[in-house]
Order: sequence, then structure tokens, then C-alpha cells
Amino acid sequence: MNKIKILLLLLIVCKVSISSAQTVSLRGKLLQKGTKKAMGDTSLFVLPSKLKATTDERGNFEFTEVPQGDCQLIVNAPEHQRLEMTGLCQQDQQDLVLYLEKNSYQDFETTVTAKVIKRDAQTKSMTQEEFITMPGSFGGDPVRATQNLPGVGTAGMSAQVIVQGASPDDTSYLINGHQVPLVFHFAGLSSVIVPEAVERVDLFPSGFGPEYSKAMGGIIELTTREPKKDRLHGMAYVDLLNSGFLFEGPGAGDHDSWLVSGRYSYIGQVLQKVADEEEDFSFSAAPTYYDFSATYANTFNANNKFKTLFLFSRDELKLILSRAGNSDPAIRGNFENRTQFFRVIPALETTLENNILLKNSLSIGQDLLLVNIGNQYLDIDSREISQRSEISREWSKTHKSYLGVDNLWSWSEVGVNLPKTDNIGGVSSPFSVGEERKFVNRNNDAELGLYLREELKLSEDSAWTFLPNLRLDHFTLTDETKLAPRFQTRYQWDPTLAFNLSWGHYYQPSLPQQSARNYGNPNIQSPYAVHWTGGWSKDFDPNSSQGFEVSNNYFYKQLKRLVVPSLTTIYVNNGSGNVKGMEWQLKYRLNEWTGQMVYTYLRSRRDIPGFGEHPSEFDQTHNLNLIGSYQRGKWTFGGRFRYITGSPYTPVSSATYDSDNNVYIPTRGALFSERFEDFLQLDVRIDRKFIYDTWILTAYLDIQNLTNSSKMATAQYVDYSYDYSQKEEMEGLPILPTIGIKGEF
Repeated sequence: MNKIKILLLLLIVCKVSISSAQTVSLRGKLLQKGTKKAMGDTSLFVLPSKLKATTDERGNFEFTEVPQGDCQLIVNAPEHQRLEMTGLCQQDQQDLVLYLEKNSYQDFETTVTAKVIKRDAQTKSMTQEEFITMPGSFGGDPVRATQNLPGVGTAGMSAQVIVQGASPDDTSYLINGHQVPLVFHFAGLSSVIVPEAVERVDLFPSGFGPEYSKAMGGIIELTTREPKKDRLHGMAYVDLLNSGFLFEGPGAGDHDSWLVSGRYSYIGQVLQKVADEEEDFSFSAAPTYYDFSATYANTFNANNKFKTLFLFSRDELKLILSRAGNSDPAIRGNFENRTQFFRVIPALETTLENNILLKNSLSIGQDLLLVNIGNQYLDIDSREISQRSEISREWSKTHKSYLGVDNLWSWSEVGVNLPKTDNIGGVSSPFSVGEERKFVNRNNDAELGLYLREELKLSEDSAWTFLPNLRLDHFTLTDETKLAPRFQTRYQWDPTLAFNLSWGHYYQPSLPQQSARNYGNPNIQSPYAVHWTGGWSKDFDPNSSQGFEVSNNYFYKQLKRLVVPSLTTIYVNNGSGNVKGMEWQLKYRLNEWTGQMVYTYLRSRRDIPGFGEHPSEFDQTHNLNLIGSYQRGKWTFGGRFRYITGSPYTPVSSATYDSDNNVYIPTRGALFSERFEDFLQLDVRIDRKFIYDTWILTAYLDIQNLTNSSKMATAQYVDYSYDYSQKEEMEGLPILPTIGIKGEF
């Protein structure tokens, strides 16, 4: 009997050993191909044994006791291509890394699924997903993309933006809530920060709330995004005009992260080839621009979030005018234009008890500007500190309050050696006949702001929302204190249809040169505008990013106490004006197709005593943009068609010869009584992605002005012959193709 028991025991042991030798285990990680994103909550199957495993949040999976031999591993996830692998079950696999390819990668690393929450119904916002792929944005530039928004015109090859017929000087540019001198590089081709570092761009065209001031026309704000924490990410690109990079990843701890980005443009080398064929001028230093940004973010705990941004930007152009300008012999010799600035912007957001949120941010920086034409120059060195603080509290479901401060202190030194010439109607008299002005001004100025915003509802379920707002500003430059009441109301007809109305006063401090005691009028006052806006919006599918959306807005701006040039005092507050118009935006998105139509009609008028009422320089009556794109697999095809009415300009009716200075002095016709030609523009962009296991390569072709129109953008300048008997509109760049590649991991 004992022998039989021993024999049975040996048979059991042998059976276990044989069984153990016939099974294997599979352990590994499932990642998205190209992006290396962990594929959590995804099912994997092993056939024919019908085993199933589900990945955890980090993409890890495990199969145990898989029969040894031939098998098939299958992954079939939504919006991804089916993955089938064989030959894995011959032995244990402990470190498998599987890559699952998406059906479409057009939103790689930029998808923002939630809609932007806006305080003001009039605000137009674009997330990175929208502007990075928008045709006509020249490679996804956020500020160029705003030119496709309602109410935004074009200033030709300028680094400025026209908002609802206002002067570019009436628009303020912000980054993370703080003012910067410009947001465009040389010729307006790209903004001063790499697009992939920007979370969204906001346009405040009119009727905006009390948080912002010091702009009669509008505000454009860029908000940088927080760096990713999951792993190291990177991006680099190179094309015919510039190159750039971005790297980001987790910091030393569990709650911090960092991001660095930069760009360098060699467009000057392209223009250098053009200049070599011209006899009138040559480059001593070709136009260049570059920028750099760095972000550090730390979520200390659930109640405290910290982020700081460092930004540096520089533009430079040097050339030699080998012969004098047609109408002004004083413009000759060396020409230099240099713009440079930096900002350090730390921000802390703290959540307190009782639904109280406290936001604090600071900006420290310096602005440098040099314009040198022969012996004439403008040299500005300005150091600035700005501060924004806001405390908000939700008292109840029907009442929320915001109280904040918005302050700016500046210390500047301005060196000027420019003749005093009149510039009425945009036609300047020759430098040669101007009264020489040479001086250095040192100023310490402050712009102090306090605001209160209230959001009130009649009941928790009320469709009405009322926003009585108030702002108080003090400008030390002109020693003025201004109270600016503002009011907004909204009516939510149903979840898909909303109406809005707004009214308010908007003050803007005069420009330093306008109130300078040596050059301008020290008694100048701040101009201001009164805004009235109203409109509605309809979202036919509010729970989805797809479907059809339409918005319609009407605006009227009354401009008062405008600063205008004078033949006696050079600057006075005698100007006035108004802007009125309407805007339509229709957006449609369905699967691979996206499209929109944006149309603006406006009339912008100014009134200068002695010259009467006339169109403003920025009266672009009709502005139409048709934008569309189609995504198919790894391909994206996009295009933009644009039509804009030509801007007005002041003609020169005759000229008088000045024998003392050997120049002709122009005689102006009716102010802004003629217009530049209307222009049509067609832009096309094609992208093709190549997906590898751990990175993605994109090749792109971006063609601006495909029709090769001589007016790539509306002209803003007329070049006259020496005696003003002949004129020629300055033309923009011709067809501008850009070929580039971009790598991401």
C-alpha cells in the first residue's frame, strides 16, 4: 500500500511539473503609438485560449497561465487601429511594450475637450487645438489666428492689429494678464512666443468687463499653459523662415513641472538675396528676430498653485540707404530699428475657505526701442513693474463678487532727435522742413486701477444675469482720476441660445510723446470711448465640440477727446469719432470636416476741427474670411479665402517747392478721401504626419497668397515721387511658400 501511495504522489508531482512547463506569463505596458500616452482601461485578448486583461491607468497589463505555444494577442480599442501580434507565447514575456496607433493624429498633444469659460459674452477665444491647425495662421500662430475672428482687420506688413476699426495704438497686448509692448515679431509674421507654449488666445473687442482698462479699441491676451508632468516631452521644427523648439516635463518633486521654448528666424537671409539686387539700399545686418520663454509650475497642495513665466523677445533690422528717399533728402544713410523686451511673471492662485479665491501676479520687465535714421533717432529705455490681484467670493448661487487691483509703475528714459513735423491725415511733411527737437526725458509714471465686478441672478434658476461693474483709474502722467462705470446683462433663452448686452466707459492714457513737455503738449488729457454692444449666439449641439454654431454681434463706439495733431501745438484733444458695425461668425464641424465664415461690416469715422468728418485710416468696410479644413488619416488639407475693403488714405493734391531745403512740401486733399485697392488672398496649408513608435514627424507646406496678388495685405503707405506728381502704393510680399518639418515626442 505504501508503494502505491508513493507512486501516486510521484504521478501528481510530475503532472504539476508538466503543467507548469506548459504555461507562460505576459506582462507589459500598452502605449499610444507616437505620443507614448498610457492606454488605460483598455482590454487585451489572447486567442485561442480566450484570456482577457485590462490595463490600469498607467497602461500596465498582465496575463498569467497562458498556454505555451502558438497564440494571438489582440487589442481593439475605439478610435485606434486594431493591433494583432503572434509568437509571444513561446516563453515568459516580462517587459513587453505595445504601441497602439490612432486613426487620426491631427490633435496630437493639443486637444482641449472642455469649452473655454468666459466671463464676458463678447470675448472671442481660441484654444491651442483651434489655432494650431487654423489655415491662414502661418503655422498655427495664435495672434495671426485672431485675424480670422470677427472685427479684426489687418494692418498690412505690420506688427500691430486693428480691432473694430480702432487705431492699433488703441489696442493693448497682454501675456498672462500683464501688458507687453508688442505680440508680433518683424512684419507681423509670428507672435513673440512659440505657439505650442500658449494655452489660448482671447480677444476682447468691445464691452469687456472692469478687469481691463487703458484700451479704447480692444485687448488681445495670450495665456501660456502649464507644463506637462507625466514624462519628458519635446518638439522641434525647421522651415524656410525660422526654427523653434519646446521641451517640458516633471520637476524634481511630484507636484512641479517645467517648460522651455525658443525660436530663431532667418527671414533676413531670405530678404538679403532680394536686397542684393536692389540699388537703393543694402543690408548691413539682415532683419532677424528670436524669442525665448521658460515656465515653472508647482501645485503645492490642493489650495495653492504657482506658475512663473520668463519671456524674452528681440527684433533687429539694419540697412544702408544708398540714396535719399524720393520726397525727403534727409532720409538717407544708416537705418536701424531694434525692439527688445523681457518679462518675469510669477503668479499664485490660492483657494480659501467659504468659496473664496485669491489670485496674485506680478510682472517685472524692461522695454528697449531704438529707431535711428541717419542723425535722427528715437531711443526709449523703460523699466516696468505691474501687479494684478483679485479676490472673488461666491456668496450664494445667485451672487458672486470680484474685487481687484491692476497697477503699473514705469521708469523711462527717452532720447529724441527728431524734427517737429505735422502728420495730419497720415501725410508727413519732409524732415528737412521740420523744427529740430533734441532732448532727453526721464519720467516716473504710474497707472493705478481698482475694480469691482458683481454677478447677480434673480433666482438660482433665473435666465437673467446682471453684471453691474465699476472701475477707477488714476494716471500720473496726466494727473487724472477717472471713474468708468460698466454694465452687462445676459439672457439664457435655453441651453443653446443666449443674448447679451453691454455698455461702458473706457479710458486710455495718452502716449508719452503726446504729453512730453519737449515734444508734445503737457496739458493733454486722456481720450476715452463709450461702448455699446449687443448680440446673440446659438449652439445647435452644446454638449459636443461638433455641430453648428452661429453668433451675431452689433457694436457702436463713441470716441471722445481724441488726441490729434495740430499745426500750432502739435497735439490737442480736439478729435472725436465713432465706430459702428456688425459681426457674423458661423462655425461648422463634423468628423473630418471643419469650416467657418466670418464677416464684419463697419464704418469708422473721425472728426478733426477744421477738417470735418471723414473716414478713419482704419475703416475697412467689409472683411470676409472663409476658412475650411479636411482631415483624412495622417493628412490635413486647409485653406482660407479673405476679402477686405481697401483702407482710406489722404491724397496729395499738389506740392510747393521749398528752395531753402530743396524739397517739395505736400498739399493735402480731403482727409482719407481715397482708398487703396481691395484685395483678395488665398492661403493653403497641407500637413502629412508620419507615425513612429515613440515620436511623430510632420511635414508641412504653407503657402500664403497663393494667387500671387500684389497686395498680400491691404496697403498702408503711398510712396510719392520727389515732387509728389506721381505715386505708388507700397506692395506686400508676393506668394510666400514655406516648407518645413516638425518632430514631436
